[in-house]
Amino acid sequence: MDFIKSVLIFTYFTQLRFLIYGQTFDEISNLERQLKKFSPDLNPRLNQKDPVDVSIMAFITAILDYNEVSGTLQPVMSYVLTWMDEIRRWNSSEYGNVTSISLPITTTWIPKISVFNMVRHKSIFMYHNEMEMRRSHVNYQSNGFAEFHVSGAQDITCSTDVKYFPFDSHACSIQLFPDYAHGSVILKSEMKTFDLKYAVSNTEWSITENSVDGEVYANVSSIVRFNLTLSRNPSFPFLNLVLPIVLLSFANLLVFCIPVASGERGSLAFTILLTFIVFITMVTDILPACKPISYFNIFLVIQLFCSVLIAFCTVRTISLHHKFAENDTQDTFPQLLLTLSWAYRNSCSKNQQKGNTSQLFSPRVITEEHCNETCVNKNSQSQNELELIKNAKKDNRYTKDIHQYCIQCIDSICFSLFLIILCIQLGVYGIMFSYKP
Repeated sequence: MDFIKSVLIFTYFTQLRFLIYGQTFDEISNLERQLKKFSPDLNPRLNQKDPVDVSIMAFITAILDYNEVSGTLQPVMSYVLTWMDEIRRWNSSEYGNVTSISLPITTTWIPKISVFNMVRHKSIFMYHNEMEMRRSHVNYQSNGFAEFHVSGAQDITCSTDVKYFPFDSHACSIQLFPDYAHGSVILKSEMKTFDLKYAVSNTEWSITENSVDGEVYANVSSIVRFNLTLSRNPSFPFLNLVLPIVLLSFANLLVFCIPVASGERGSLAFTILLTFIVFITMVTDILPACKPISYFNIFLVIQLFCSVLIAFCTVRTISLHHKFAENDTQDTFPQLLLTLSWAYRNSCSKNQQKGNTSQLFSPRVITEEHCNETCVNKNSQSQNELELIKNAKKDNRYTKDIHQYCIQCIDSICFSLFLIILCIQLGVYGIMFSYKP
């Protein structure tokens, strides 16, 4: 057993020594000169009419930015291109058992791959200077297998869908095709999905779905699409944009809770109105002008319209308050409001009296003296009410108490109306966002 181990160890070190001393500088230089003799402009096929099948794999390193206004995605991509070279082959035993060698891309053939939906540069080879280009190599195996790595940040056009902002998702696609005529290069994908194990997470966007597909059109042209779905991380825009607007919408209703005589009602109404205008300016900078329009944008516009109506109602109630203070109720609208509030108050008081008289009391002995006192009180009360009504009709004016009651009725109606509108909006949007596709 020890003898066998000794033989194996001796064989291993002998072969390692042969590899180290066999792959000399002269032999590798000779192989490199031999491979550089072939023109880099010719396809790596013995028969130039045969297409070159190029396999591609893609890795996303990071998502630098996604601008939904311009619809531009900026990912950092790494591509691995592989193909079989029928020309650049060698017998490794003739060159000191050299099984692989790297050649600069300027001296050998590489496929020209373009991005169909690129914003600026169409090619996936984005080199900033000549030094970067010269330091890029293609690795060849002795059997002709070639492998080339390229990476860089790209600007990709992407479709924008902000319908469910800030819970929106956007479908993007990186479409690659070989920029050759007559199908001399066929691009194929070795993957069904992206490889995200090297991806660095983005604070604003996350990749929720990804897939890879491709098509070959009658061996003439081909295309490979790397599809991905970007989903917004909604925490920041929800806490800093959506929630303040919802709270501001409820605060806008407090205008009708401030007494008119305080003089602060109008300033609060117009301050909140201007705040809504500022928020709309912010939203127009964030969201693009595209279809379909964001539901959040519609919600904000409706709240702006309600804020305008609240400001209008505020100004009108302040005007009525000053008219009532000056006892100027000759106009049709103030007279109508006072009449309606007076009638509503009387109907409420009558209903309350009926409710009090309809209560059940324990049986008791009703004396004649008690009956006479009750009848006298009722008669005196009814006579006082008749005198008040006659005096009101005679003087054609109402008391200060009725003026205040009229303003309170208007405030209650406006508060309830706008609160119902806001609650219906929030309920509808909550259902829509809960069942969004």
